[in-house]
Parts: sequence; C-alpha cells; structure tokens
Amino acid sequence: MFVRHKQVYSTILFCADIAAALVALAAAYWVRSLVRFVPLELSQHFNPVLLPFREYLFYFLLFLPLWMGLLRVTQRYSRILHLPALDQATRVVRFLLISGVLMAFLTYSFKLEVSRPIFFAFFLVAALLMGANRALLVWILRSRNINEHNQIHMLIVGTSEGARRLARQLEGFQRWGFHVVGHLLGNGEQSAPGVNVLGTLDDLPRLLREGLAVNEIVFFSSDVKELADYEEMIRLCEDLGIRIRMAADFLPTAASRISVDFVEDLPLLTLSTAPDHSLALVAKRVLDFLVASAGIVLFSPVMAAAAFLIKLSSPGPIFYRQVRCGQYGRPFELIKFRTMIEGAEDRLWEIKHLNEMTGPVFKMRNDPRVTWIGSFLRKSSIDELPQFWNVLKGEMSIVGPRAPLREEVRHYSIKQRRRLSVKPGITCLWQVSGRSEIDFQQWMDLDLQYIDNWSLWLDLRIMLRTIPAVFTGRGAR
Repeated sequence: MFVRHKQVYSTILFCADIAAALVALAAAYWVRSLVRFVPLELSQHFNPVLLPFREYLFYFLLFLPLWMGLLRVTQRYSRILHLPALDQATRVVRFLLISGVLMAFLTYSFKLEVSRPIFFAFFLVAALLMGANRALLVWILRSRNINEHNQIHMLIVGTSEGARRLARQLEGFQRWGFHVVGHLLGNGEQSAPGVNVLGTLDDLPRLLREGLAVNEIVFFSSDVKELADYEEMIRLCEDLGIRIRMAADFLPTAASRISVDFVEDLPLLTLSTAPDHSLALVAKRVLDFLVASAGIVLFSPVMAAAAFLIKLSSPGPIFYRQVRCGQYGRPFELIKFRTMIEGAEDRLWEIKHLNEMTGPVFKMRNDPRVTWIGSFLRKSSIDELPQFWNVLKGEMSIVGPRAPLREEVRHYSIKQRRRLSVKPGITCLWQVSGRSEIDFQQWMDLDLQYIDNWSLWLDLRIMLRTIPAVFTGRGAR
C-alpha cells in the first residue's frame, strides 16, 4: 500500500483505539452503575459505593499518555494492516495485558479508589472495541473490491524492469482495491513477455476517448530527459481530472526518503536518509530539554558526591572536557566526569597495543590509567551525567549515536559517516545492546539502524531500556 495511505490509516486506527478506551470506560461505568444491590458475600471484594464518573475520567486522563505510548510501541500501526487477523488479535491482547499490569501497579501505588468490576470490565470492552476497529478498517479498505466502481484502476506508462516490478507490487494491493489495467509503451520501448500492453504512449488519448476507465496513471521514467516527452500527456490527464504519479526510476536506489517541498512556487525534490519529520524533531528537542533539566535536578546529589570523590581520589580537574564531532561533524566540547589520572591521553601510546575493540576506537578492560573512583563511575555510567549540559545547549540529544573523536571519524568509511547526520546522544542502541561487548562494525550498523528507523517512540523505548543497562553495567569499560 502507498506509504501516504498507510500513514493516514495508521493515524485513523490509532485515534480509534484511543476513542475505544474512552467508550470502554463509559460502558464499564454504566454496567457497574446498574448493580444497585451488592450481596453481602461479595461486598468484601469490591467497594459497593460508586464514585462519580468524573473521578474515573480524571484517572483515565492521567493514564492516557501511558496508554498512547504503549499503543505505539506494541501495535506498530504502519505494519498492522499487513498482518493476519490472529497476529493483530495477539498484539491487542499483549497490549492490554501490559497496560493492565502497569495501571494496576500505579493504581495500587498511589492508593487510587478504583472499582474492580469497572477495572476488569474496562479492559474486556476495550479488547472487543479494538478488535472491532481493526475488523471495520479492513472491511472499509476491502470494500473497494465489492464492485468495479469502487476500485482504483491504474495504468502504467513503461515496460522496463522497474515498471514491471511496480506492477507486481501493485498487484499485491489488490485486496485493498488497487488494480493495474495494463501498460503503455514509452518512447523507444519494446513489449516484454508477460506484460499486458494496451498500446503506445501516443495511443493514450484514443484509449481514454474510447472509454478506458483509469483513476491514476503512473509515468515510469528511467531517464530525466524522458520527463519532457510526457508533458503533453500529463496536461491531458490534468484536463481529465486523472491523478498523475511520476515513478522516477532515474533516481539512485538507496535508503533515502523522497519528498517534495516548495520554495514559493518552485518545487524541490528532496532525498534524505536523516530524520526529517519537523514536528517530531521539535518534540524530540522539547523532550531532550525536559529530561536533561530533570536529570540535572534529580541527580545533583549524586553529581556532587562524584565531584567530591574525584577530587579526593587524584589530583586534577573534576570534569574532563574533550572536543568531539557533533551533527555533520561540527566540533563541540563534550563534558564528562574525569575517570582517569591527569595526563592520561599522553600515556595512550603505551597501552594502545592492548586495545580490545576492533576499528579506530580504543577500549580496554582494567585500563591502568583509570582511577579507583573512575572505574565505579564508568561502570555505573555516572561519568556521563554532566552531558546533560551538552543536551541543554543543543549540542547533543538524550538518544543518538555516541559522539566520536575527530581521529575516529577519519577512519570511517563513507557509509559509516552517515551516523553523523543526526545529533550525538548520551544513549542509543549500542549502549543498550552490550556496548563494548559488540564489535565496531556491529556498533556502526546499530547506529545506522537507529537513524533509518527513527521515531519519537523509538527514543522512548531506548530510554526505558537504558535503565536496566545502567544497573547491570553490561559492557561498560
């Protein structure tokens, strides 16, 4: 299915699931309100006094951010329409079990007066409504196949390998009502075996005049010069109200996301592998600021104790400042607690042959330059806490690839340099996947995987996974 369609349907289903929770709450409360008499033997199991609905609505609004976050993490709406019904039901049950346990824990922790029948009825009704949401959406999408008038008929101009691949992919969308009626030969093209050719590009006006019903025409081009040849036919489609799509096969096949933007009335075709979701990036910056500010306040006693012990353990400054490469290689000064003796960098050549990490990065167990308190600070990741200041200044993010040294970047391959296309972070997939226990190539692959799949929800998941990674100290050196 087209990515834009997926995004629309995913948003609709996400909003429907949130609405299902509110309806489930109202239905559970209504059912409980019908119970006027509570038998004596049951009164000890739940409170017979029913609180006003506004109290439950207030609790629901408090839990709503948690509900929304868990929905995003467990449902993965962009892929859900391609899953069988059983897999969709499994995801719903998994979500309700996780959210039920968390909400029960929070309800107990904060001593909230919640009726047990309402609590269980809420999740039962929510399960039924979320299942109904999915069934209804699938029915609506497949209803295009009920009769020919609802189907989306598509005509492809071109018979190249790329055009045939596009036709095969569109045929996979037939259950959603997409149908390829055939191909037209482009300039200088020959018919290919197994391709339903209706004529040449010059035959398009005749075919449309004779009653060929198409909703959309895809002009497939393997050369940017061919676009000029399509101008007359494109204007004809515009006059007839037929939707036009341009499959630009001349663009390099890569992981780039392609979008069209405008500077006044000048269209710009944009290819980017870096995250480019403006609103989501603004939200990421706001989240970074809030988390960093809260971190500085919450961990200020820990940082004060660390500063005292560092000063006590060895001569030298409390903080270690080092120039690192930020987004797109811009240099900035990273701040950490000092964990080594003063002048440790000058002694690196003495132990460089003991490097336990592949690639240009130096990692070593029992580094003799590390002080006794420095070893603890590294193991507990307390030495990273001052980087909250880098986050507040906008030089770093909470989640992002590790900020490399200039010397390390010089040894990067061209593809590995793409990890510099986003802001460096305090934690990322590498930190929660074993850190120094994985080799350099896997490390780079994890960073590129993070960039290619970035979303605000991925950041939240990494933050949550960082907590047990810090406590266990796995891979910290």
